[in-house]
Amino acid sequence: LYNAKAANVIKAAQILVDEHSGEVPEDRAALEALPGVGRKTANVVLQMYWGHPTIAVDTHVFRVSNRMGLAPGKTPDKVEDGLNRRIPDGFKNHAHHWLILHGRYLCKARKPECWRCPVTDWCCFKDKT
Repeated sequence: LYNAKAANVIKAAQILVDEHSGEVPEDRAALEALPGVGRKTANVVLQMYWGHPTIAVDTHVFRVSNRMGLAPGKTPDKVEDGLNRRIPDGFKNHAHHWLILHGRYLCKARKPECWRCPVTDWCCFKDKT
């Protein structure tokens, strides 16, 4: 896997130099056209580099959004759509990080620590643990 990632980084860097004058594009389609770049990575770049209000749905964001009923969905795209409808633009960049951290340290995949969770009263999952 790391060989494929390294090859994609090299190819993407060359495309950025050749087709974008060495600049990171601000366009989602141009980002997703780069080797190894999908929607999640494009959202991270748009948020972190360009400051766009996006939410990248990784495994933590996906899990927390479904467990809490915040944006239930069977695919990352469905969860992203739900989060985009529910979270105002001014909060999206912070919410993205809050959801990741919550999923990483409290709402863990195998042993969620619901007893420590500050939002357990609003959670749909707490009764399942």
